[in-house]
Amino acid sequence: MDRTERNEKNDTQKTKLIFLSLAVLVAVLLIWSFAAASKARSERNMAKQELEIVKQDNAKLEQMVKDLNQENDALKKKVQQLEAKPKAKPAAKKQAPKTKKTSKKKSK
Repeated sequence: MDRTERNEKNDTQKTKLIFLSLAVLVAVLLIWSFAAASKARSERNMAKQELEIVKQDNAKLEQMVKDLNQENDALKKKVQQLEAKPKAKPAAKKQAPKTKKTSKKKSK
């Protein structure tokens, strides 16, 4: 009977050891998962901040493009106006010079 009691004690000790090792393994996995989740959360927050910065930069750049397009359109209009003015002036100059009739006075 001594042997059966010893075997039972050994079996209970083995069961306790297995249970404790599984408990330690679960605890380690739990701690590791919390650490990984914390790291992922911080990376997500950094990505969100970077996204916000990029959105702001994009909005600024879009505004700059709109402003530059307006300036470009204004300059194009000025160029068209300035190109139109010289075309009108030569036409006016052609009309201005008239042939002069020279008359000679006869001296007596």
